Amino acid sequence: MNALSNIRVLVVDDHPLVRDGISAIVDHQTDLDVVGQAANAAEAIALFESLAPDVTLVDLGLPDIGGIPLIAMLHAKSATARFIVLTANAGGGEIAKALHAGAHAYLFKNGPSAELLTAIRAVSAGGKYLSHAVGHLADSVASHPGLTARELEVLTWIVRGHSNSQIANELGVVEDTVKSHVKNILMKLGVSSRSKAAASGLQLGLVRLDAGS
Repeated sequence: MNALSNIRVLVVDDHPLVRDGISAIVDHQTDLDVVGQAANAAEAIALFESLAPDVTLVDLGLPDIGGIPLIAMLHAKSATARFIVLTANAGGGEIAKALHAGAHAYLFKNGPSAELLTAIRAVSAGGKYLSHAVGHLADSVASHPGLTARELEVLTWIVRGHSNSQIANELGVVEDTVKSHVKNILMKLGVSSRSKAAASGLQLGLVRLDAGS
């Protein structure tokens, strides 16, 4: 494949070492070219408009706006552009949101470089790509009945180590109400304890301890 027909790639990540590493892997391929790097959504939008990349790699945890709303914005600007989420967040709750926003592939940063290259080529050719790990997490999330907004709030406090009485104080409700929410959470997640509910909530991406990627 000659340079005129190479797949043009834009890399969007707020960590310089990550951007450089990804760019080096991609640029080493004879059929791929990194045409730009962006550290935040504002830079990504400007470069996307000026460079018209074929494939844009997007981290979820950008410092100005999140990767998912960025994908939705860029997707609205081009019907032909392709987008890949590349994230360190091992939770599964963002997968469906990202795909709905316009992502064509969703990868974890701890995956092999060959998988990234496969995904770039696959989405550029009009396909989609989900790794086995991502597909498994998506299935796990889909298999659980959805938690209500209040149950997610209670689960967040559980993850932070709060007792039922402390959660009740935070929410301004009686402790029995919190106990009822906890019972529903355990049932919906299919676990037997608060600690397992916390672990499951984090693994599935239902709650997060920070806003990072």
